Amino acid sequence: MSIGQLAKASGVQAVTIRYYEKQGLLAPQRRAANGYREYGNAQLRRLTFIRRCRRLGFSLDDIRALLGLADQQALPC
Repeated sequence: MSIGQLAKASGVQAVTIRYYEKQGLLAPQRRAANGYREYGNAQLRRLTFIRRCRRLGFSLDDIRALLGLADQQALPC
């Protein structure tokens, strides 16, 4: 999906999605032949998680730490 479609599906503005990419909360996405970023369901789930954390008052540093733990698949639940 495009960044506009991701923004609509997640309720997060496109400019915020780009900011989260710059901050390392979302991995930079590959680009299609037309130069547009391509996003999938994994990015939608991650962005939804970030949005919910922000609503709960978590800082970006706190969210980054939580995502870092989630990304370590070798760790048990």
